[in-house]
Amino acid sequence: MSRKKLLTVLRELQQERRQRLRRLTGDHELAVGSVSVVARKCGNPTCGCATGPGHLQTLFLFVGEDGRRRCKLVRRADESRLHKAGERYRAFREDLKQLRAIDRREKEILLALRDQRAISYE
Repeated sequence: MSRKKLLTVLRELQQERRQRLRRLTGDHELAVGSVSVVARKCGNPTCGCATGPGHLQTLFLFVGEDGRRRCKLVRRADESRLHKAGERYRAFREDLKQLRAIDRREKEILLALRDQRAISYE
């Protein structure tokens, strides 16, 4: 790749880095862990869930603590808040992943620029 093209790609990566860092450093709530709806039985012996898989009705937050997975029941009043916080946490993790990819790509470009400017002395 030409020097001009490498510098253009490097500037684009820096711009993407700034956007991702802005999202990563925002002050939105994050539900660190997995927010999942779990099938539970309602307790009514005549309900179809008594013999089937159950109703999708209970929201849990699964978190890792001390190397073990813990499950926390989410109150009905907090369900929408936790759903949104869980989605933001997934986006946060994806942004971190993309930031690592940007780092790798920037390093490759910088090494290519170094190689272009290197002199060979014999």
